[in-house]
Amino acid sequence: MGYDLAKRYAKELSFLGEGNGNFNFLVQEGEKKCVLRFKKSKEKQFMDSLEREHVFLKYFKSKGIDFCPKALYYDKARNFLVQSFIEGKKLGQRDFSHKVIDLFAKKIWEIFSLSVSDFHKFCKKNGVKKYERDDPIESLKKFGFKRFEGLSEEAVDSETRAWIKKKLDENLEFLKGEEHDDKEGGFSAGVIQNDVFIEADGKMSFYDFEFVNIYDGPPLVWIKIHGDFSEEQFDYLLDRYSHYSGVSKEKLLEGIRAREKIIRVNDVIWAAMKLDEQGNCDFMKLMRKRIGLVEKLKNK
Repeated sequence: MGYDLAKRYAKELSFLGEGNGNFNFLVQEGEKKCVLRFKKSKEKQFMDSLEREHVFLKYFKSKGIDFCPKALYYDKARNFLVQSFIEGKKLGQRDFSHKVIDLFAKKIWEIFSLSVSDFHKFCKKNGVKKYERDDPIESLKKFGFKRFEGLSEEAVDSETRAWIKKKLDENLEFLKGEEHDDKEGGFSAGVIQNDVFIEADGKMSFYDFEFVNIYDGPPLVWIKIHGDFSEEQFDYLLDRYSHYSGVSKEKLLEGIRAREKIIRVNDVIWAAMKLDEQGNCDFMKLMRKRIGLVEKLKNK
């Protein structure tokens, strides 16, 4: 169904929404529905994000994960992805009850704990692109230093530029001094969306895996930074994730703190990059707000 509908998308689609990286359209034929995702972002490092999403979702399905979209068809030449349509009502994180948070934590752990070595065997067997665990230093260079170096002279003032450079250097030194083990890591949905779909029977589904990766730290760090949970909700999420993963809450918090500054500084640079590209003063405000969030970490 995915390929056939994709061929006719120009006539039978309706706009669903967009994120930072993609445009999303609903394609419908009678009772059959699917979602068509097109690339929006022109950043080189994200040009394979739909292919990545396709490969990971195929693997998740092979492992019995049934709370994610099904990858129906990927067109590499034109870089679009067709997925199954997720039914249900959207529920934002602020409206999660403890019962929903418990289910959310369980599902995050189910994804994270899948075998990475089995994933690599799956990629080889199915002739699809093989993705490795994200290297923390290479990620810092890609999303930190490279973006920073690409800013124009007019993008930020000299004081802010010096502040960013200092924080990047501190983060690099931290990662160089960090002890690394040979564990294969786990699967993280990356910047998990701030809502999920809930069906009438209570089934929960995630819907956006654009930034899915193999990560060596706790996936909760992304939720803490980019999620919409209250402090009480996030604390309960930590408790439940600790329950399912068997990792103590203290160990989870240690891992989150180790990565939080790195991600938040990279977020400052992203806002500066958007300010440079678009000249929108809203990105200046966002950049300043994010600098403040980095500075607050000193007092924790």
